[in-house]
Amino acid sequence: MERRERWHSKLGLILATAGNAVGLGNILRFPSKAALYGGGAFMVPYFIAFFLMGLPLMIIEWVIGRYAGRHGHGSMTGILGLFFNHASWARVLGSIGVAIPLLICMYYIYIESWTLGFAFLSLFGEIPTPIKSSDTQEAVKPYVNFFREYTKPSVIAYLFLILTIAINWFILQRGVRRGIEITAKIGMPAIIIFGLFLGLICLSAGNWKGLEGLKFIYNLNFSRITDPVVWIEAAGQIFFTLSLGMGAIAAYASYVYPREDVVKAGIWTAGINEFVEVVIGASIAIPAAFAMFSALAIPELAKEGTFRLGFMTMPAILMSFPFGKIIAFVWFLLLFFAALTSSLALIQPLIALFEDEMKWEHKKAVNISMILVTIGAHFSAFIPNFIDELDFWAGCFLLLFFGLIEIVVFIWVFGIDNFYKELTMNTTIKLPKFFVYIMATVSPLFIVFIIYFWIIKDFENIVFTTEPTKLFARGFILLFILFLSIIAIKSRTIIMKDIRYLKLIKK
Repeated sequence: MERRERWHSKLGLILATAGNAVGLGNILRFPSKAALYGGGAFMVPYFIAFFLMGLPLMIIEWVIGRYAGRHGHGSMTGILGLFFNHASWARVLGSIGVAIPLLICMYYIYIESWTLGFAFLSLFGEIPTPIKSSDTQEAVKPYVNFFREYTKPSVIAYLFLILTIAINWFILQRGVRRGIEITAKIGMPAIIIFGLFLGLICLSAGNWKGLEGLKFIYNLNFSRITDPVVWIEAAGQIFFTLSLGMGAIAAYASYVYPREDVVKAGIWTAGINEFVEVVIGASIAIPAAFAMFSALAIPELAKEGTFRLGFMTMPAILMSFPFGKIIAFVWFLLLFFAALTSSLALIQPLIALFEDEMKWEHKKAVNISMILVTIGAHFSAFIPNFIDELDFWAGCFLLLFFGLIEIVVFIWVFGIDNFYKELTMNTTIKLPKFFVYIMATVSPLFIVFIIYFWIIKDFENIVFTTEPTKLFARGFILLFILFLSIIAIKSRTIIMKDIRYLKLIKK
């Protein structure tokens, strides 16, 4: 059996886990949600959700990831099994925490390929020339048509999908140290530099008219503060942006050294993610739209969703600037780096499952994982509604469900005293014990609140369907979870033999 890898440096560790959290949600989803739900009216519940749910869950995953890593586990299959003497039902339940990031990655990597394709098409002048018009629909129309043709998918889109899969495959084959960590050391500084560059351009556009967009996001507005939908969306954004409830943070944390200060690492991870989101993410898309169109057009643009904002509206704006091809290239390259650092993290839990539980060598674990991702990516590219179904069930519902399981198991089952002991081990930041009680009570109540209002608002509309493509996607999700459940049960025998062997050695 190969010895488990460790991160090479603290800087690499922080940048890799920050890259895990930083993704398209920071640059595209956040400004869309902020604009759609009234700017300041969205930001108040957003920050409350961050401190009461996001940061506690981030620290929980870091603490448990280090603890599990000491016992040789980096996937939720092994981590949940660890707390129940590797009972089959616990390992099967943990399989959901491995399925979630992989299912997300199956469509995420396809969208990631769009960013790479659009970057090169922008650079070589292959995307439409802008139409000078104050009418948003007229200005964006050429880019809407171009996007639809590209994502059918076109031949060029398919080639960039294969290239994107190959890039992820190559990096993951090099392992945690020489692959993921080195990529993060390049990708995260590039994201920040490109983001600050684009933010300055967008804020200064139209004689600094872009600043009005930034004011719109941060202008305190309590008109919708009692609207439960705003709270649901704000809390959901925190969950999404910090990559919580999917086991990816815990998987990365399992590769730290036993004496690593995980509290500090968790705070740094959350802090860098929030900087990219609320500073860089807020300074690009919405300010650019304010500079180009009227303030009244912003909510309408936001309603169209993140894809329209990123791949249609932003090119229409950026291509109208001096050196528009270069600026659009930087924009899409920023999105690509953000997506790449996240997709690597989404695949790693499955690799950890195969390595830690099945005891496969690294090369085999990566190859099987990437074959599964490739199959899902092709379904995402060629089957209508496949992306939307995976995004909802894996990227929303199962995410919240598993986040609730994490809190129950890692604090209540593990024990508040045991968790607090692990939390304060080898850390310079001694959090008071009441912080654990907040984690154990307030955070799960937030999640229950979100699920409750989702059921009231959308349950019937989303759950009941007769569309064949949606039913196919749901069947695929269930089959994939079943496959991982079989792996979980089969690998239990291997793990129990290892445990018995270690006990014999100790005697």
